Amino acid sequence: MGFFTLQTAQAQLSPGGNFGPWIWDLALRVEEVSPEALRVRLPFDERIARPGGVVIGQAMMAMADTAMVLAICEKLGRFATLATISQTTNFLRAAVRCDVIGVARAVKVGRSTAFGEVEMFVDGSAEPIVQTLSTFAVLPDGAGAFNRADTHAPTSP
Repeated sequence: MGFFTLQTAQAQLSPGGNFGPWIWDLALRVEEVSPEALRVRLPFDERIARPGGVVIGQAMMAMADTAMVLAICEKLGRFATLATISQTTNFLRAAVRCDVIGVARAVKVGRSTAFGEVEMFVDGSAEPIVQTLSTFAVLPDGAGAFNRADTHAPTSP
């Protein structure tokens, strides 16, 4: 048995989970969890669409980042503190007035760095519409320290 069940993974995406309100507002739904992959649905909503019903890239990129956190935690067998180092997203085709399905795979998970990929599809199609590659820092348990940009700010005279 893995770290997450469908219910515990879904709880992370809901109010009270480990993600912020902007993620809750996407109404992401976890559909499958396994050590190999995590499948998440981004339901279509006019609030995340451009004129004409094209699902916006920002929503899909947020879904990719969020799904990768869950996939990495599943692979680690614990809820880890992760920080996105990089995310490269290629938009291959538009999703128009339909749900987007993301399949996240933690490709390599080390002690301090994790690499993953997310492929996205429109609901009911096997043709990929988005590919995302990402790198995450795996921080020590209980750590909240990051290389903060504001710690090196010049002081006022």
